[in-house]
Amino acid sequence: MAQDEDAQAGGGFGDDLEWFGDLRLRGDFVNDLPRPVDKNFERGMARLRAGAWWRPLAELEFGLAGKGNLSTDGDSKTRFNLDNELADDIALDELYLSVEVTDSTGLLVGQTLLPLELTPMVWDHDLRPQGVSMKQRFEVGTFNSVETTGGVFRGNHLYGDNSQIRALQSALRIGEGTDYQYDLVLSYLDFNDLDKLGQQGLGRTNLLAPDGGLAHDFNLADVQFSFRFGLAGFPVTARANAVKNLAVGEDGWGGRIDLVIGDSFRNEGFELGFATQRIQREALVGAFGDDDWWFRTRMRGSAVWLGYGFSESLRLRLSGFSERLDVAPDHNERLLLDLEWFF
Repeated sequence: MAQDEDAQAGGGFGDDLEWFGDLRLRGDFVNDLPRPVDKNFERGMARLRAGAWWRPLAELEFGLAGKGNLSTDGDSKTRFNLDNELADDIALDELYLSVEVTDSTGLLVGQTLLPLELTPMVWDHDLRPQGVSMKQRFEVGTFNSVETTGGVFRGNHLYGDNSQIRALQSALRIGEGTDYQYDLVLSYLDFNDLDKLGQQGLGRTNLLAPDGGLAHDFNLADVQFSFRFGLAGFPVTARANAVKNLAVGEDGWGGRIDLVIGDSFRNEGFELGFATQRIQREALVGAFGDDDWWFRTRMRGSAVWLGYGFSESLRLRLSGFSERLDVAPDHNERLLLDLEWFF
């Protein structure tokens, strides 16, 4: 009993400290890009992220992590290769405070993962925005729930980005913990102060204004529907995602479909995935889309990947992409080979 009371009181610093991190080694092979130079190239990249969680109380968590990037290319090609991270860099990755206000309400403050459920079409999960958010969860019956998350964030992209993001998301989950789960996720994201992104060469495929900033506002309405079930012992997830930029009339729609069979984060786990997406030019802020895809808007394309988990902490993944920029006559191809270790 005394031991339980000590644990609730927080104990010593070392007793509540937990280290975490991941290492990714990547081979990147690109062909037939619609640009006058370096249409075909290959490169190697390594990224190490490491940090710690400190939980002095069950309801309180501090997180701190750094990251280091190393590549066969230099930082001078970051804009040219449409990357969301510097090729060679040492930087802060996460610094946050998480508070469990009640059993159903959580507060998150600082720099960390965006606390929203979004597909890679809309958001690159390697990015680390800064902000404050609140999440509320309600149980509906035995196996259902409603989650609502709202927050205000600074985009915190490259080159002194000062973009602002206001977001609200609500998720209805039916059949949690059962053989069949259905999720409906509705989101609204309002992006502001985007001029510097464009002026710093991160406008990507979006339309630019004469001053170099982005030509349009971005007020995104996003809808996702997913279905999870088991098939011959493998988990299966099917997801459809549609997004509309309400700030533009035409050229503002995007859509994506995913199908994933298996789970490479399991020990000896196989994973086969497929995704296809079509994104009009002003549907999304191209700077924040997943940079595994070469083009973020004004494009159509598909990806397929195969992953294998040697253990729960070590996996190998091979991904192939075929895309076409709307104004290009042919597709460009990309192959990514990733070895990932989580510790």
